[in-house]
Amino acid sequence: MKLYVASAGTGKTHTLVEELLALVKGGVPLRRIAAVTFTRKAAEELRARARKRVEALAREEPGFGGAVREVHGAVFGTIHGFMAEALRHAAPFLSLDPDFAVVDELLAEALFLEEARSLLYLLGEDPGLEAFLRRLYQGRTLAEAFRPLEGAEGLVRLFAEALARYRRRAQEVLGPGDLEALALRLLRHPQALARVVERFSHVLVDEYQDTSPLQGRFFRALEEAGARVVAVGDPKQSIYLFRNARLEVFREALGQAEEVLVLDETRRHARRVAAFLNRFVALFPEGERVAVRPTREAEGRVEVHWVEGGAGLEERRRFEADLLARRLLALKAEGYAFGEMAVLVRSRTSLPLLERAFRARGVPYVLRRGQSFFNRLEVRDLYHALRLALLEGPPGPEERRSLLAFLRSPFVGLDLGEVEEALLQDDPLPYLPQAVRDRVAWLRGLAGKRPLEALKALVRDEVFLSRLSPRARANLDALLLLAGLERFPDLEALLEWLRLRALDPEASELPEGGEGVGLLTVHAAKGLEWPVVAVYDVARGEPGAASPVLVGPEGEVAVAGTRAHRDLAQRLAQAQREEAVRLLYVALSRARDVLLVTGSRSGRESPWAQALERLGLGPESQDPLVARHPVSQGWRPPRPAPAARREGPPAPYAEHLLPPRPLPLVHSPSAHLKAEPKPLAEALEGEAISGFARALGTLVHYALARDLDPEDERAMRALLHQEVAFPFAEGEKERLLAEVRALLRRYRRMLGRELPALEERAEDYRELPLVLPLKGTVWHGVLDRVYRVGDRWYLDDYKTDREVRPEAYRLQLALYRRALLEAWGVRAEARLVYLRAGRVHAFGEAELEEALAALPS
Repeated sequence: MKLYVASAGTGKTHTLVEELLALVKGGVPLRRIAAVTFTRKAAEELRARARKRVEALAREEPGFGGAVREVHGAVFGTIHGFMAEALRHAAPFLSLDPDFAVVDELLAEALFLEEARSLLYLLGEDPGLEAFLRRLYQGRTLAEAFRPLEGAEGLVRLFAEALARYRRRAQEVLGPGDLEALALRLLRHPQALARVVERFSHVLVDEYQDTSPLQGRFFRALEEAGARVVAVGDPKQSIYLFRNARLEVFREALGQAEEVLVLDETRRHARRVAAFLNRFVALFPEGERVAVRPTREAEGRVEVHWVEGGAGLEERRRFEADLLARRLLALKAEGYAFGEMAVLVRSRTSLPLLERAFRARGVPYVLRRGQSFFNRLEVRDLYHALRLALLEGPPGPEERRSLLAFLRSPFVGLDLGEVEEALLQDDPLPYLPQAVRDRVAWLRGLAGKRPLEALKALVRDEVFLSRLSPRARANLDALLLLAGLERFPDLEALLEWLRLRALDPEASELPEGGEGVGLLTVHAAKGLEWPVVAVYDVARGEPGAASPVLVGPEGEVAVAGTRAHRDLAQRLAQAQREEAVRLLYVALSRARDVLLVTGSRSGRESPWAQALERLGLGPESQDPLVARHPVSQGWRPPRPAPAARREGPPAPYAEHLLPPRPLPLVHSPSAHLKAEPKPLAEALEGEAISGFARALGTLVHYALARDLDPEDERAMRALLHQEVAFPFAEGEKERLLAEVRALLRRYRRMLGRELPALEERAEDYRELPLVLPLKGTVWHGVLDRVYRVGDRWYLDDYKTDREVRPEAYRLQLALYRRALLEAWGVRAEARLVYLRAGRVHAFGEAELEEALAALPS
């Protein structure tokens, strides 16, 4: 292996591109080269850079024109993407269908957990073991097989059985862990391995410090079989222990590499920032220390600020946040824009203090989200449902993936074991239960709609919504808002938008809008840089206790309460402490010109504080980079300043007084003169049920607007997910649902008798918004139902009252009728539909006009 050992800002990607160009110049076809990195976005950036360099080469030497055409078909991808290419190429040797689909990590894990839950239920095991099995599933990239230590034997056997069930269920779809397991099978098959090496004779790997043990084994085996591997990495930036990356893989490669080169020329850092980083690398093992040589002339600046004194650590942290806000304001005065600044934290728990301080000092800021929005499960469920909407004929491998996702999604909610036989068929759709086929037919009906209408129909599906958390529903509202800003010519364009947004980590994070200082974690900042970077709250401590199930670097499995678990926990804690220093290096190396480091003195030093102490930059240091800031007695964090008042001449109408009015400027018809005021005792007595009555009315109107069937159990249960039902206890919810059912049943009995049947209506409109300016008041509300039978129009307003008192609603219906007349030119018959009594009261035109005439002007 040829291995480049780099430091931050020294051009790792540029080096890989130059290696690729040298191969092309040496006569290696691009189709024989695989360039591998860790994200799809980075892979596409690598492809774009390679294309530019190859195009430039072809202009200089026309004989390389063929290489330009090969760039678009060459393999630039992630490690798992490359493994999938290798498996497809050697599939016949492994008895593998090369047309398999690759599913994302979230869906693969969700499918495994379904099997795990089913197995635990069938065996009568504790459902809490699901979390243990999930941890083992996530640890599969550490070793080819698990080795149970004392007390973990039963858990490992249980995991093996759950994994076998998962693999039987998802035969044609592979998750990232499945790809790695199959790649190891490929390595054991000499003919398959030779075929892959023949296809990819040269492999270029970026960010090699982030490989897992199994991934490292894969690349070593390719090299042993004859492939030429060139890797680039910075061991000081290995910060993905939680994703099973192990620095030992890089260190092993460093010890065995045929050629080791160093990248030490930084084009990013100003001179003082580079000098500070060179001082910091002394904390790393000797073979991993790469001192950088800055190429920029800018001097730059580094400041370390320690806060001490005060009533406690929390007060010091508040003071520290305020101090940082003031330093950023000073840098703004020097000419740096807020958008050129970032504040990095180890944990998002540090952000609230920063936000308060920035608001108080008037520093604009932008929060970068840690959770990938377009990869959230509820958004992916919509994507797969839309793919099925376009399905024509039997599903192919990709459509099968979407079908699996749809079946287990909240749209259907099947345990895939219920349809196992159907999924084994070439075309599973005819073998699925009728209810499922109906759902798929409904999806196909969306294909004829406009893209946003189809998306909205999915987002507003009652069954889907009923199974989502409030957070997930809020995410879907945000998705609709974002999609509404686009102009999609067809459903395929909407699907492509969702796909590409999911592949783009920065777009997926959905940063808050506006311009300001970026606030984000160090992990989210990896690969980014800013002119000004501040590292806040370096006193923040370590994560909490170890997981009750631990997986060691050799596949050892230990459970809590055993000596093996204690030993593994100690080793893991040591690895986390070492990684914390690397995490601090990543944070510090994001700065181009100005680097600020702030911390609060603490009795229990964090790994970051200890690292600075070892460099002679602790709270007691006399180093010129260090400044100490005592919290003055009685200090209080500043409050947000009130908006500045602009004094000016008064407006000419400032002296005018509005005369008292008989009616508000904006008013609701249903709230006006509905009933005489009740005596206080009656009002207080009725207060206990007013919330119930209001919730009942809301749910009944919601159900009527959607023609929900009271016998549809799912639809009825979904009603309880409406926010209006949240305050009630379970018993009250059941009572609420029972009353809704009873009123809906009575309404259905009225159809075709007191009310025209739905099929008789030539036009039918539900919940029309009302805005009617009349006699100095703007009346607003909602018309429950407006429909036409033949040439006759009806305006129905549904009531759940126990008493039939039409006179209380006469003005309301008069306003509704007038609004309809002015908006549509339609003279409708205005009626009250009393659901409890099963009665319809129709108002005459004369009495409605009389009610309007009686309104005060």
